[in-house]
This record gives sequence, C-alpha cells and structure tokens, in this order.
Amino acid sequence: MISLPPLFDASKYLGPGFPEQPDFPTVGHLLAHLDRLAVDRALVWHTEARGPRPMPGNEQLAQEIVAAGASNRLIPSFAIAPSLLQERAALDRLVELAKAHYGRAFRLWPKDAGWSLGDIAPVIQELLPLRPALFLEVWQDVQKEEILALAAQFPQVPIVYANLMWPHLPALYEMMEARPNVYVETGLLHTYRTVEYLIQRYGAERTLLSTGYRSNNGAFIATLAHADITPEQAGLIAHGNLERLLGIEPLRGTRPVEGDRLWHRLLRRERIAPGIIDAHTHLPRTASGWDHRTDFDAHVKDTRRLMDRMGVELAIVAGMDVAQLDSLEGNTYLEEHMVPYADRFRGYFAFHPECADKLVPRLDDFFSRPFYVGFKLLNDYWHIPVTDPRFAPMWEYADAHRLPVLIHTWSSQYNAPRMLRDIAPRYPNAILLLGHSGASDRPDAEELVQANPNVYFEWCGSFTYPVDWRETLERVGNRRLVYGSDGMGHDPAWEMGRLLSLDMPEETFPPILGGNMRRILAQRR
Repeated sequence: MISLPPLFDASKYLGPGFPEQPDFPTVGHLLAHLDRLAVDRALVWHTEARGPRPMPGNEQLAQEIVAAGASNRLIPSFAIAPSLLQERAALDRLVELAKAHYGRAFRLWPKDAGWSLGDIAPVIQELLPLRPALFLEVWQDVQKEEILALAAQFPQVPIVYANLMWPHLPALYEMMEARPNVYVETGLLHTYRTVEYLIQRYGAERTLLSTGYRSNNGAFIATLAHADITPEQAGLIAHGNLERLLGIEPLRGTRPVEGDRLWHRLLRRERIAPGIIDAHTHLPRTASGWDHRTDFDAHVKDTRRLMDRMGVELAIVAGMDVAQLDSLEGNTYLEEHMVPYADRFRGYFAFHPECADKLVPRLDDFFSRPFYVGFKLLNDYWHIPVTDPRFAPMWEYADAHRLPVLIHTWSSQYNAPRMLRDIAPRYPNAILLLGHSGASDRPDAEELVQANPNVYFEWCGSFTYPVDWRETLERVGNRRLVYGSDGMGHDPAWEMGRLLSLDMPEETFPPILGGNMRRILAQRR
C-alpha cells in the first residue's frame, strides 16, 4: 500500500476577514479542515495580527489555540512590525509568547502595514536569540533586492517566500542561488515538475509543504504523492524541514493511504475512474522554465505517462507556442506531430484573427479529419479583445458544427467573462468553455453559465479566486463544469487533487471528469 509521510502545513491562518467570507473563523473550523485532509500539524497566523500593531492579534492567536486544547497540533506564527520597537513591553511580551509556544516563526506584512523590510531589521536583531524563521508572502510586493539585502544582513535567519506562482519563479531561483537562507513554501506552487526542479537545483532541504488557501484543498498533497522524488526527500518537504527550522520534535513514521474515494485513489497513484477527459492541456516544442527537454516527442510521452498514472483516457491539447507563431503553421505542426499518438489526444485549433484570411479557407480541411475537435482563443496573449469582429467566421463555424471553443478567460480587457454576454446567445450551438472559469471574475462567469446553456466552466487555474468551489457547484450543478489540468504548464496531479479533495459527495465528480466533455464532443456535426 502507498504511504505518505506526516504532513506539517507551513502556512495556515485563523480569524475573520480573510478571505472576505473567512475560511477559518475559529480553531474548530481549521481543525476540521486539517482532519479531512489528514494534515498532522500546522503553523498558524492570525488575521487580526496583520496591521501595524500586531500584538493584540498575536495574543488572540495564542489564547484561541490554548482554549481549544490544540497546542500539540497548531504552532503559532506571530506577526512582527517596526512598531514593536516603540513599545518595549510589547516586544518583551512577544518574546515571552514565543518561548511558551514554540513560536520561532514570524510573519511579515510590510505592504499591508506600510513599512519596508529595512524597517524591520532592528526587530529581527532583537529576536535573534530565539533563532527566528521569517515568512514573507509574495503578495506583499517586496522587491527581490530588499529580500536579498535582508538575507545577507541575517544569514543565520531563514526567509521563507510564500504563496508564489509561476511568474515569481525566476526571482525565486535567483534568490535561492544567491542566498542559502532563502526558502520556499508550496501554497500556490502549482506548476509542473517544479518540486523536482527545486530539489535538483537546491536540494530537498529548502522547500516547505503548504496547502495554501482552503479552496486549494489537497492540491499540493497530490503533487507530493505524484512527484518523482525519494521518500526521504518527500519527508523533508512534508514535515522535516519545518521541524528543523522550528526546533520541535519531529513526527515519525508514515501513514498508508486508505479509503476508496477518488481522492484516495489519486494519492495511491491508481487509475481514478473510467472515461476521464482532460479538456485543457498544452504541448510545447521547446523547454519551459522548469523542464529542460526540447524534444516534442519527449513532452508527449511524459504527458501520456501521467495520463496513464491517473487514468486519463483522452487529452485535448493546444500547442503552447501558437500564441507566438503563425496560427496556420502552428496548427499544422501540432496535428502532424500528434499522428502517432492519435488514440489518446485530440486538438484545439488556435484561431488568431490576424491570420483569418489564411485560416478560414482551411477550416473544412482541418475539421474533416478527427484530430481537431474545437477552437482555442488566447486573447490575453494576442492583446485582441474576444469581441473583435474578426472572430465572427470562427463563431459562425463553431455554431454551424456544434464545436467547443476554449476561451482563456481572466479579469482583463481582452477576455473577461462579461465580454461574452452578447456572444453566447448569438451562437447558441457553439459551446463556450470558460478556461480558468474566469479566474477572479468567477461571479461574472457564474452569471454567464446560468444564463446560457451552451456555456461551461473549465477547471484549471480557477484557484486564483480563493472562494470555495462548493458554493458555485451548489448553485449551477455538476453538469456545467469540465475538468482541465492546463498540463504541462500546471501540474496535472495538483489540479486533479484540488478537485477530488473537495468536500462533496463522490457522485459529484464523474460528470466533471469526463461525462460533460464527452456529451459536448458528441454534439459535433
């Protein structure tokens, strides 16, 4: 039986006001979440401590943990701010709290409280006898140079960079290369093979497990279960590294993954369910920032290996490079090079409106063969609004032939869901798949789905709106969402784990995993 190491989450939180409807208003809510995901311990900060004077929130954190009898499971992470130097009693009290609660982890909120990393250095100096570890969220918009300077000033102090995503990876790699005391936690680390890349480049000792926002559920736990790393490396990431930084007794042993939910099958690397379709994937011709391979066939074979591991029968793919290349050339290349793999793959035809004069006359030719099953739009990349009239031939063709159109939807001037309000009813036989479910514009996407039977959510990347998906599914049902991984940009195990660890009945998932997309493909004329 497959086993997992103990799990020690490096970045949980507690209290009101985060998100707008709080994830964990009480210790009880947080413990229930940890129990459901089988997380053994968590490092916890309090939302009331994020301001310029953090001590009332720090006191509240310690009190709530003790009152709930959770001191053996929840380790406080206290917020610090420059104001502590102006109130010596407050600083002394912080040290007292830290000594009483294994509180060697400290959170920094410079942007929220209006100060810089340079301002906090004197406080860190005062805390050095505690052997502190600092946690800094990427969303605090601190410049790389500031972090490098602080890391150089305090080389004995670990600085953990938290909640970063793929745009932040180049800066992270530079900082980890330059400063051995820069670490990373995995709260939003969803990109494919990034864990393996970090270990290969920096060893396994500088990455800390975090499951991130509640809406991520068990996404990174699935990544850890599927990562091509040793059990020893997995154990360091899962709990060992954080225990070392905090100087606390390590958790021992492993836990077999028991149970027959789809979530448990995923963690055991078993075939999850029959008929799974991944409705949103990509294949590159060249290397990515975390994968050095440049051979197209190598990328295809690795994709198929992961499909086999999770039981994905069919992946619908767009080339990663059609955003930059001539659309006709890119579409031709993709179809020709997928011929040996046609039993497991279908494609989306990229319709770049600036190439419309070359593309439209060839549509019947391309769609006369089985490979292409719909269209893909990348308006954010092309900087062309989805409402541009040059898309009309594509919409008309999709409507006439009942084809899906996968649209990269985001909160932007090019492809926000609200921009489709007139398009969806105008072409009722075209099926609009809202790639990433509108991201932070999910409320608008939900309104669009409810108003138009030909509009569907698509799963991957929807974590960027940190509101529980259960609320959306309770309103629109499970027949208006299709599963997509955004592989091989995103980690398919991460996206699948985020879905299957939702706290919903098992019957919720089969239509999402394949039934809905199979029904869409069957409508083709």
